[in-house]
Amino acid sequence: MSPLTRRTLYLSVALLVWTVGNAMAQLPSNNLEGTWRMISQERVYPDSTVDTSEEWGANYKILNSTHFAWGRETKDGEEVLAGGGRYEYHPDRNIYVEHIEYHSSPGFQDVSLRFEARVEGNRWIHVGDVGSYKLREVWERVDPKEAEQETENASPVGAGN
Repeated sequence: MSPLTRRTLYLSVALLVWTVGNAMAQLPSNNLEGTWRMISQERVYPDSTVDTSEEWGANYKILNSTHFAWGRETKDGEEVLAGGGRYEYHPDRNIYVEHIEYHSSPGFQDVSLRFEARVEGNRWIHVGDVGSYKLREVWERVDPKEAEQETENASPVGAGN
């Protein structure tokens, strides 16, 4: 084998190892990682269920391998709530726990919420106790290609100036 061929082979193998290693580093460590859009929310009290899905406008949760960030606004845009912190996910036991480190409502700071959780296709369903009621939420995974398309179709900031 000529020195040029050997160098090319070594370079190709090194590039392949580097590419596979970087690709693996980008893979989610669990199936909750990503961006989620809320599609329904209910407060379940002992004697009734209240659907609060229609009270809110945009409502997203973003998770990486260790932390979550969440934000939503009222339909009229007058109020925005946000929070985030660390989370645990135990898919083998269907348990999701949020350790809220910051929240726009001070009563939720330094609170941990435990949910029974499962992922079915592109839907994440969880139910957990929040004070005097159970919170039942259904989230839908945001398709990155659709989000990219929405961004491309949006007007750029400062357009028309």
